Amino acid sequence: MTHSNMMKTTCLAATFFAVAFNGPLLAQISAQDPNMACDATLAHGSIAQLSATHATIHTSVLIDAAPADVWATLTDFETMSDWSTGTLQGIDGDIQDGGSVVVTFLFGTDDAGNPISNEIPHSLILDEGKMFGWSDPFPADIGGGRDNHVYAVQPCGEKTLFIQSDEVIDNPYAANFVTQFLAGYQLFNAELKAAVEN
Repeated sequence: MTHSNMMKTTCLAATFFAVAFNGPLLAQISAQDPNMACDATLAHGSIAQLSATHATIHTSVLIDAAPADVWATLTDFETMSDWSTGTLQGIDGDIQDGGSVVVTFLFGTDDAGNPISNEIPHSLILDEGKMFGWSDPFPADIGGGRDNHVYAVQPCGEKTLFIQSDEVIDNPYAANFVTQFLAGYQLFNAELKAAVEN
């Protein structure tokens, strides 16, 4: 996909930048209270515009399964497209921390209304059993900056809190990106929950 086509479809570059380990995105994830009530109220989705060039998404869902079971489904990238109908469709390549991968993501629709598949190379960041993400800057022709994306599982009693967060920084279209991404992230979360529980 060319940079101009990526701009046309508002480009999907769901990424994770190592600096985010010390930034507000990780703080949101790490601030979860281990004694919290593990109930349906943990299904959450919100966006925040922090400045003209900085916006975030934070989504979560409670899954009635152990973290290891959620992780196994979440990281079975070969079969992910069997249950995921939007956003992340799979990851191919060197699946290890620092490995080079290609992420397949659905974002936008073509003139016939069909989802557009984007294949985006990334360097994978992986903490086995806990989280994964990736990092690359946005191309300059769609505003530059970075898009920091995290998929994480956390124990919540005998259940699992799945968190999907994203942070677009140093990009003039940051608010537009997160507004468009939110519904797809929540759909992915709901479909992951269904895939694990059923």
